[in-house]
Amino acid sequence: MPSDDVVEFGGWPRPPRWVWAVAGIAASAVLAGVVVGHAGAHHTVASSTSSSPTAAASPAPAGPPWPSVAGACGSTVELPRIHLARQRADVHAKLLIGGAELREVTVGSAISGPVPGLPERSRVVTSMVAGPRAAYVIDTPCNDSIASVQVYRIGAGAAHRLDVIADALIGGPHLAWALSYRPRAVLTRVLTPLAGSRAVRFRSGTEPIADTPAGLVVERYHPPAGQRPTVELLDPDTGAVLRRIGAGYPVGAGGHVLLMSLHGCVAILPRGTCTLESVDLNTGRPLATVTLPPGRTLTGGDLSSPVFSPHGTLAAFQLARARRDPRFRSLFPGPPSDLAVLNLRTGKLDVVPGLELSPATWAGLAFDPTGRWLLATVSEGSHGDLLAWRPGMPGPALVTSLPGSLAEAPPLLLAPSWWH
Repeated sequence: MPSDDVVEFGGWPRPPRWVWAVAGIAASAVLAGVVVGHAGAHHTVASSTSSSPTAAASPAPAGPPWPSVAGACGSTVELPRIHLARQRADVHAKLLIGGAELREVTVGSAISGPVPGLPERSRVVTSMVAGPRAAYVIDTPCNDSIASVQVYRIGAGAAHRLDVIADALIGGPHLAWALSYRPRAVLTRVLTPLAGSRAVRFRSGTEPIADTPAGLVVERYHPPAGQRPTVELLDPDTGAVLRRIGAGYPVGAGGHVLLMSLHGCVAILPRGTCTLESVDLNTGRPLATVTLPPGRTLTGGDLSSPVFSPHGTLAAFQLARARRDPRFRSLFPGPPSDLAVLNLRTGKLDVVPGLELSPATWAGLAFDPTGRWLLATVSEGSHGDLLAWRPGMPGPALVTSLPGSLAEAPPLLLAPSWWH
């Protein structure tokens, strides 16, 4: 990329070592497209949502292995444990769902065929975001070849391949971006707009998080190691600092609200008490602070980023339990996880009952257009399930099954208003 096509922002020393560990986990999940060793038991088993106040980690269970099935790309899939609610989900939404293929799904209607233009064999749609006039997806080969990762623009009912490099995608109301990590003397992050404008290069120590109507949210690391980073809001065209939000670890942003953790919220750190805070990006002022039950953490800040309701009042994410499931021995260490919905203005936290995800697995998440329903995809190996839940339900409702062999839960995206 020519230097005159790049705007260079930032410049901070290398971040603490644990941050690189988190980034490595996230990059592996995106680039590999599969996490080898999903496994699981399913359906009529009730889920313990386990908000136990005991933070001490339990020893690894010595029981039988977590029930598993064969999935796509030679994977083993640990199935979620689901206790379905016996009621119909009155959801009206149009979704784009990835996985074995990219499909348009109108909830309550038949599943459409795959969107044309994507390769048909041995590839998986692992990530998708929306821009102002198009959606964008990452399509990854089963053989984990980084060189073969492809980015497609989805518009006018078809997919069109783009000649860009991407390790991750960042959607936004004004632009959608391809984020790539360039190995130099220090690791450099490059944001390439997927429609017009110049690329943005961030020097070591600056991590782009989200593009919002208020500006580009970035995380800046400072010495000494272990000190909390600073969250800032930048003008995406000039790099000028619009607002310094404060110290903390940004989890994600939607609309005009930022969600960040203050301490103790990443599962790979020593266990403690996790505190989350929502911040108004327009003013920089906190909206609500919530302290999770002892031992509860985000799922490593790694596999599952939060999703936000259309009006920016709710965030959904995975929440690790305080203890391992004593009934089963998983292929991966650590506790299973639940899905949780946080009200960003009041701090009220709801844990979805009747759904348990085994360690190192995750769900695809989205809200319906009203924000009342949380939609989730899970992998069953031979197919996927689309689930729906709202507060007050004893468990998720099954909306439909998704065809195609899967290794992981397919990502999903609420079809933007411009989608036809």
